[in-house]
Amino acid sequence: MEAFFDSWLTHLDRLRTELLHGVTHRPDLIPHAVDAFLIHYRDYRGAKARLADSDLLRAVTHPWLTPFERTFLWIGGWKPSLAFRLLPGRCLLAPDQRTAVEMFRREVELAEHRISEDMAGAQEAMAGHAVLVAMRARLLYANGNAWEAAVDEVSGALRAVVNAAEELRDATLRRLVEILTAAQTAEFLAAAVELRLRVRRWGLRRNERQFA
Repeated sequence: MEAFFDSWLTHLDRLRTELLHGVTHRPDLIPHAVDAFLIHYRDYRGAKARLADSDLLRAVTHPWLTPFERTFLWIGGWKPSLAFRLLPGRCLLAPDQRTAVEMFRREVELAEHRISEDMAGAQEAMAGHAVLVAMRARLLYANGNAWEAAVDEVSGALRAVVNAAEELRDATLRRLVEILTAAQTAEFLAAAVELRLRVRRWGLRRNERQFA
């Protein structure tokens, strides 16, 4: 996953350049650049989904990121409400766009709250599972079927929460693209990429200073 992510980020930077070039020089190329970005984003989501099938915890914790980058994670990815901070200035949005954005922002924040509560419940279940692990190690827990059922229940709860978070991220991106004009979408996506790349650079620099 580490090699895939490094390559993915490199291409993401190229897509940012294409988005900005469309805004400043070739508006006719913006739809193609936006489509290319969305396809690239789905590639990363697909890679994480495949990883989750084999190692759910690794997919949630993102060990291929720096510790600084991981401080920005919300249930295995970016927090959807962050997207609203990257939108073009309110003065640049039409009145109907501002209304649509505000209504959708409230919907997203409510959904985030519900999913966060579900995650807290899943974490409690995981903590209970850790206790069971300790008990099994000490008492040689004998009921294998019951043990496997408990593990499946915990994994299933965590997977459901992660899937809900991914679906909210996708829905947020799709809806904002619908609300914004093509040029606004390009500027929004370019700003999102720039933030992502800066966080990556800051994380790497912190690692270098820490281990220097």
